[in-house]
Amino acid sequence: MWTVRTIYGLIILLAFPSRAFCQAQPLDPKRPWKGYAILGNGHLTAVYSDDSRISALTHAKGIQHFYFTDYAADYVASTSFDLLDRNGKTLDPAGPDNAGMENFFTTRTETHLAHGSSRSVLCFVHPNDAVVLSVAAHGAGGGATYKFEALMRKEIQTDRTVTLTSLQQEGNVALAVWSNGAVLAIAPVSARDKAAVNGSSVLVTGSLGGGTARREVLLVPASSPAEARSKLRGLREKDLAAGAKRYWDSWMNAGRQPLFKSAGDREARYLEAYRRNLYTVKSANLNGQIPADITGQFVTNNMPQLYPRDAMMCARVLLLTGHTGEARQVIEFWGNHRIPMKTPGEWYARYDAHAQAVDAGSGARFDEPEWDANGYYLYLLNQYHLKTGVWLADQKLIFELADFLVSHISPNGLLYEGGIVEWTGYLPATNMICAAALQAAAQMAREFGNQEKSKAYAEAAQRISAALPQMFDERQNTYADVRFTGKKGEHGESLAGQSGEKVYLWDTTANVGVIWGYPNHPAMGQSNLFYAKNTVKVGGGMQYFDTPDPGLAAYGHDVFFFTTAAAAQYECLYGSKSAAKDFIDWMLRNTNVYGLMPERIHLDESDCSPASPLSWCSAEFAAALLLWSEP
Repeated sequence: MWTVRTIYGLIILLAFPSRAFCQAQPLDPKRPWKGYAILGNGHLTAVYSDDSRISALTHAKGIQHFYFTDYAADYVASTSFDLLDRNGKTLDPAGPDNAGMENFFTTRTETHLAHGSSRSVLCFVHPNDAVVLSVAAHGAGGGATYKFEALMRKEIQTDRTVTLTSLQQEGNVALAVWSNGAVLAIAPVSARDKAAVNGSSVLVTGSLGGGTARREVLLVPASSPAEARSKLRGLREKDLAAGAKRYWDSWMNAGRQPLFKSAGDREARYLEAYRRNLYTVKSANLNGQIPADITGQFVTNNMPQLYPRDAMMCARVLLLTGHTGEARQVIEFWGNHRIPMKTPGEWYARYDAHAQAVDAGSGARFDEPEWDANGYYLYLLNQYHLKTGVWLADQKLIFELADFLVSHISPNGLLYEGGIVEWTGYLPATNMICAAALQAAAQMAREFGNQEKSKAYAEAAQRISAALPQMFDERQNTYADVRFTGKKGEHGESLAGQSGEKVYLWDTTANVGVIWGYPNHPAMGQSNLFYAKNTVKVGGGMQYFDTPDPGLAAYGHDVFFFTTAAAAQYECLYGSKSAAKDFIDWMLRNTNVYGLMPERIHLDESDCSPASPLSWCSAEFAAALLLWSEP
């Protein structure tokens, strides 16, 4: 008889087949969940999807968002390939696109066409600042031709307006120029193929011949037309796919990767999932900016919004996996004195892509007190210094962050703020994270020769630690958020008053406190026993937080990937490797169509969130798999 574990193993085999094209084969019509792939190289980011469920919502295909240098402007609305018959007529699809991944950095879309032919489209980002899209035909005969179309955004409306000022053809190259100075060159690699301009679209046409050779089109961003032309000249004669493979394999191999006792098909699938999700985090990083989400769910002034918390979560995983250069970019971005703070030593909860804190976004309120970010940042500075011997911030910023925490400890010894759950209360995760960070800050101050601050930080850390039992719910035998109301205010603001009875509401993010450096202790083990019995739903994932408010509960009771991954990491470090594996396998069974991690799955399993993937979730999955694989 097949056990549940055997059946789940078969689901994973189906989700990551062994052939090169890793398209999921769902057991139900919803899995794999809808979503995008994130492709990038640190200078540009392309958000790609040929998932028919996404296209039905966006009325676009291929590259649906395109960013260069930062996330302040989105330049491309859609890209697509069609095959044409001998008479120039489009060969219609005979069914929906079959979307997935060719390898960890390349999307692949297979489409069956009329008359028994098929079309395959690849997309990857080359290290030399180019998106490479290619098409090949199978069974189309010797007369097949292709047509590629890229739709430019004519007007980009954020807190300012960026317009497409020109789109002109220069020989076999189309050059798009926007009012902010950004330039995008679109050109076929083959001199035999032809580019043309039609309104705000660029068209490329060419012959596919009788074989399976691919025809490639380049999208090359630049800061001037001259730079765009120069980049194109450097790309035309290269084997672009081979060059990209060498680069991305080298980048991946330079860091830590999962270690397995054997090298079978299942281990290969775990490794592929690790690479896809870690590469996604790398791709989301534009010069230190890592948005929470790049798919369009969480925006500020119509730009991907920047949460200090989510970016720092990703930076921890980049450090853990050995990619210190990318982690450094994130740490230095948030340490830049030009980023406004709410008060000295206190970041806002979120910013727009210009690094301005404004009340014009979705998700958390921009002014919610999220003091856990101080703890994350102090931890990152210390960890980076331990790995490299370099301090990435001056003493002034370090002391401001630590002093802010010390001065905001309540009389009961705890910090009262919004933290990960974006809802003010006494939160176990925040207090553990900040206690551990203050202990690290005490060591930093000692190294800097400031004994007075070292003593103050160490005492504050001990004070918080001694107060942690106040957040342990003896009735349910678990850490819980301590609140004085079960709901938020009318406009999503926290009701910060502390009158009335304490309300204990479970919150599974307590595990984050431990993976950010707070020592394990019996209350954490008891909490995880509670989580396992009460918060593991939808076949093995973990809910977020509890609330009696129906609106908040519709969110908090969903099953989240970052809480599931945090639980997996806790089990790897202090619990059961088999329990960690169960969480990891659940995440693998619930990826989006590109093998990446959505923010959450609805409790009724009707859908995943629009943020698919969420940067933080892909990062935590990679961390969980890495820790699970090691002895």
